[in-house]
Order: sequence, then C-alpha cells, then structure tokens
Amino acid sequence: VLALTGEQGFFLTKIVFVSQATGQKEIFLMDFDGRNIVQLTRHQSICLSPRFSPDGSKIAFTSYKAGNPDIYIKDLRTQEERRIAHFPGLNISPSWSPDGQRLAFTLSKDGNPEIYTMRIDGTELTRLTYDPAIDVSPAWSPDGKRIAFVSNRGGYPQIYLMESNGQGIQRLTYEGNYNTHPTWSPRGDRLAFDSFTGDGTNICTIRPDGTEYKILTANMGRCEMPSWSPDGRHLVFSSNRDGGNHLFMIDADGTRIKRLTFQRGGDTYPNWSPRMKD
Repeated sequence: VLALTGEQGFFLTKIVFVSQATGQKEIFLMDFDGRNIVQLTRHQSICLSPRFSPDGSKIAFTSYKAGNPDIYIKDLRTQEERRIAHFPGLNISPSWSPDGQRLAFTLSKDGNPEIYTMRIDGTELTRLTYDPAIDVSPAWSPDGKRIAFVSNRGGYPQIYLMESNGQGIQRLTYEGNYNTHPTWSPRGDRLAFDSFTGDGTNICTIRPDGTEYKILTANMGRCEMPSWSPDGRHLVFSSNRDGGNHLFMIDADGTRIKRLTFQRGGDTYPNWSPRMKD
C-alpha cells in the first residue's frame, strides 16, 4: 500500500465500539476487518462513545457505572481505568486533542449542555460555549485549531464549527433536519456526520467551508456514527440495514460497503484507531 499510494495502510489498526452482546452496553475492540473481538469493559451498565487517544494507547468513554454519566480513560496496555470527569449531570461525548493532552466534552453542570475542555489530569477546565441551546458531540480537528460540534441553536440539530478557544462559531450544515456525530477526516479536508434526510438517516460528508456535501449511504437503512480510517479512504459506521445494529465499512466515495460485525445485541459507536505499531 505504501508503494502504491505513498501512504501507510491500515492493516494493523483496530476499531473500538459499543455492543450489547452481553446484554449490557459494554465496550469491545476488534481488528479493522471485524476479527479478534475482545471485550474491554465489564461495567454491567451503559458505556458510550469510546474514543482512541491520538497514539492509540488509551480510550476515553462515558459510563453510567457509578450511577451518573461520567467520563473515564482506560489504558489499553495496563488495563488501568480512571474516572476523570464526574461533575453533576451529563459528562458525555469525549474527544481528544491532537496532542493527547486535553479532552473536549459536554457537561451540563451549569444548567444546559455546553462544550468544555480539560486536561486529562483533571485540571484546567475551560468552558467554550455559552448558549441556551443544547451543544454536544465535540470533535477536534487534526490540526487542533477547530472543534466541530452539534447544536440546536438554529431550531434543529446541525453541525457547527468554532475555534478551539470557543471563538468564531459558524454553522456548517444546512441540508437535513437532524445532523449529528461529526468526525474529521485525518487530513482535516472533510467532515463526516449522520444526517436525517428524506430517505432516512445517512452518512454524509462535507468540506469545512460548507461545499461538496455528499450522501454516501442512500437507501441503506439507518446509518449513523461514522468514523474515518487513519488513511482517510474508508469510514466505519453503525447501520440497521440487515436488521439490528451492526458495523459496516464503506469507501469514502460511497462505494464498496462491507459488513464487519455479526454479534447479537447490536453494535454502535465505532471509532477507528490511529495506525498501531505491532
């Protein structure tokens, strides 16, 4: 792949995701092709939104293990797990900064859900959004300069962009009535998200300047929660196209779809790792 494209392949990468195979929403890990599935959490509760750190050694996620939606970090090498955000109310949707030193996430401790950032040691909590609307699902750009997020400040959930300090907020999406789960391509030249359009919920992509909006999964059932491969050539997402929720891979141009998971119970919230060292 390196010889043909000038870029490393993704054959050693992993995908982390949420599955109800055990009857509870736990976090699992698998190879990029759906093989070698391993259960990572045993919280016997609800785990959501796992996200790889930029070096692939840790995941951040939300768990109701302690009775409240709190954010945890799990070290995949040592299996050590620690709770880093447990403010009153929601602590959800973590997103790593490109240097791995901070997380962006949503808190509702001051009333309605807003976007905050914090160092992974629990210090330097900084509030970024100040709006009576609901602001959720932050996603840090690969260069660290911008954060995409979801807000209903325009009446319906849409994707917005802001600088990483919370300034310069701009609406990005106008197509679709319900757009969520934004995720940046590795080069930062496109964002993928799920959008409720006329024929259901689809995976779409768009450039950060709002141009080249494209639907990738038309007439494929409910498709949501996309995540890019580290080479930017593929996306993994959750869909009920075969009945129940399973994970699928699709080329970034909307061609060649492949089912990855076959477990019972439903698989959601996939997140593709960076390139892993053997």
